[in-house]
Amino acid sequence: MSPRLWLTRPADQAAATGAAFAALGFQVQLVPALEIAPLATADQQQAVRNRILDFDRYQWAIFVSQNAVRYGAAWLDEYWPQLPLHSQFLAVGQATAQALHDAGLPVVSELTITRAMNSEALLALPELQAVADQQILIFRGLGGRTYLGDTLRARGARVDYCELYQRQAPAGLNSQVAKALSAGPAWLCVHSGESLHHLHAALIAAGGGQPWRQWPLLVPGERVAELARGLGFDTLLVAENATDSAMCARLQQALAGEQE
Repeated sequence: MSPRLWLTRPADQAAATGAAFAALGFQVQLVPALEIAPLATADQQQAVRNRILDFDRYQWAIFVSQNAVRYGAAWLDEYWPQLPLHSQFLAVGQATAQALHDAGLPVVSELTITRAMNSEALLALPELQAVADQQILIFRGLGGRTYLGDTLRARGARVDYCELYQRQAPAGLNSQVAKALSAGPAWLCVHSGESLHHLHAALIAAGGGQPWRQWPLLVPGERVAELARGLGFDTLLVAENATDSAMCARLQQALAGEQE
């Protein structure tokens, strides 16, 4: 019987990943542990508008996710039908870089597509080594990770954030997780630390002896793996990054080990 796998990506972003996992032989069950929502208040919307109106101040625009491109490109298109000539764009991850290309905002270097799969890799690019006194705008979700901005500031850059959306646990996640648990053992998959925290909270709420602690958990990199260890997950599969190819490669490796 094919193993079951919980895919916890937001529902509107899960189709391609689910198909890739199904091609490996998994029964993929969608259990979204993260939801992307627009900013709700007038003050939040005005903060975005202020950043966009000042966009010509910045030498660099860095987009940390496909959602950052989705929302940020729409704002830029509304207020800057012709972009400042000096604007330079970078992306965290291949999918984000492709989203920038699709939105007509090409990344500076092909290296971004092939190498900068997380913040650490992006910071290693030659384009970001000498940024003293340069102004950088980071497009991201509300309250995102600060490592990228903190490191660029340490290099002398002046960094601002344009926070475009919020991430939250979907309504009904606890009941969905409880129902999925009742179907028996499964492999688990998360694509971010926030998804992991939301999933873990729902698993704890479900109770039942916590058999999931021994289930295989696929995570995108050592940072999320460390979070998972701290939450009590015992069987970790650490992919190189969050791309479908990297996640599938790690699953294939684990499946091959089971068959030996």
